[in-house]
Amino acid sequence: MPSRLRRRATPAALLLLALGACAAPPPLAERKSAAVDWSRAPVVEISLDEYAFRPERITLRAGEPVRLRLTNAGARRHDFTAPAFFAAAATRPGDAAGAALRAAGGSVDVPAGEAREVDVLPLAAGTYPLDCDKPLHGMFGMTGEIVVAPPA
Repeated sequence: MPSRLRRRATPAALLLLALGACAAPPPLAERKSAAVDWSRAPVVEISLDEYAFRPERITLRAGEPVRLRLTNAGARRHDFTAPAFFAAAATRPGDAAGAALRAAGGSVDVPAGEAREVDVLPLAAGTYPLDCDKPLHGMFGMTGEIVVAPPA
């Protein structure tokens, strides 16, 4: 009987472990983020409106921190959704926007006429999809990409 209970508990334990891994950045990312001089992070301006990101292609470099300033110039609520990118990045320690972004699964909601800022440290080179996940916004062309170049 104990072995039968153990078999049933193992998938649940694995699921909890996997969910815990998704909820927080890895320790290495936290250490790298803590070592960054965030006061020197350049601001990358990104405009959201009906139905586009400007620029549509955002180019960053792995290991170099940036502050993403997301400004909704549109009349509708939009979001900046890039879960694969944010999973391969770290946010500034103690930053409430970074914590909210992780809780939202890699999405930043920006109401019409407002702006949001997120301090990000890209960790892995690659090309990551970007979109607005509001109904039909992606179909209307509100898509883009984030390109992270290898470290210098």
